[in-house]
Amino acid sequence: MVKPHACYAWGLFLQKIIQNQPLVKRNFSMDDLLYSITRTLANFDYNTLIKLCLACFLGSLIGLEREKKRKPVGIKTCMIISVTTCLLTIVSIQAAEYYAALSDNIRTDPMRLAAQVISGIGFIGTGVIMHRTNDVVSGITTAAMIWAAAAVGISIGAGFYQAVIIVTVAMFFILKYSSMITRHIRKQDKIERLRVQLELKDLDHLQPILDTLDANDCTVSSLNIKEREQDNILSITINAKTPEENSSYHIYRDLKVLEGLHNIEVKYVMD
Repeated sequence: MVKPHACYAWGLFLQKIIQNQPLVKRNFSMDDLLYSITRTLANFDYNTLIKLCLACFLGSLIGLEREKKRKPVGIKTCMIISVTTCLLTIVSIQAAEYYAALSDNIRTDPMRLAAQVISGIGFIGTGVIMHRTNDVVSGITTAAMIWAAAAVGISIGAGFYQAVIIVTVAMFFILKYSSMITRHIRKQDKIERLRVQLELKDLDHLQPILDTLDANDCTVSSLNIKEREQDNILSITINAKTPEENSSYHIYRDLKVLEGLHNIEVKYVMD
């Protein structure tokens, strides 16, 4: 809660500015300075300091993995998001308590400001999601980490220390080891993800491509067709699943002999 003496001090400060009075005494002694420092430290809210420091630490822990992978959102961004959302939550709760104590007719929601933070943080997350030319969406994990960093700051500001520490540690291990688990599952599955990119002059040549992939035990999961306006060339992107023993070279070789194909690219992908 906001301290009454703090409001009184700010009132005197503003009064001196309005009345054009000096803010400090001309004969301000060292004893007065030590007394002011001692009084400030005695009334300092260390609980707020602990919350902000914890939000800073846990925010950096979340951004550490993104920083190692050289993502656009790293340690600094996650720290800033966690600390500022924690501060806004503290201000929201303490302001609600302070104004509720002034009058029984004043009723405010202590988490109203924090709720607006959750809505606003989505704009930052949208900025890191990219839609590439080959119809691949990236940055979703980074956007989720921005949202998670905001949630960590709000939780700390509201005082839910135990839950936020557990969730932060869980997120750290998920980010660090999820790729290893995914690779292990796919090896057990013995299924690889294949992406074929090529160009066609005529859509009639598409069916032989699909037949060739089917002959190589490739199951098409998505097919994207785009036409270039300048030359009416069709850009084809095919995502397929294929057995692990299949070679991308053999698939490329079978596609290369087909008529009407240009700029063929065959590669295995993680997603």
